[in-house]
Amino acid sequence: MWVALADPDGLASWFPDRVEGLAPEEGATGWLAWDRHGRYAIAVEWMEAGRRLVWRWARKPDTPLEGGYNTTVEWTLTEREGGGTILRLVESGFRTESDRQDNVGGWEHELGELVDHLATA
Repeated sequence: MWVALADPDGLASWFPDRVEGLAPEEGATGWLAWDRHGRYAIAVEWMEAGRRLVWRWARKPDTPLEGGYNTTVEWTLTEREGGGTILRLVESGFRTESDRQDNVGGWEHELGELVDHLATA
């Protein structure tokens, strides 16, 4: 599961259409790009390999992170007793409840794509 979250090619296999210029390391910056939605700036804030990944990303396409409206996404992986992994996703920094609700629906869809991807990987 870690590769699907932290590796640019792994991430692009289920989330954006493309990952541009982003290295799998703390401090890296780049873009998540969707053909239908545009390019969103992203920066890796924290990475503990195999366990925790935190990124900050722009809320609007084609806007820089600095000085813009962005949110923080935290992924935590925990081994499940008896096998498997628990994935915890928390996104914070929303300015409005409407923005938060938009992303809740988006994450429900995207996490379904992650499950499908992992089932076939």
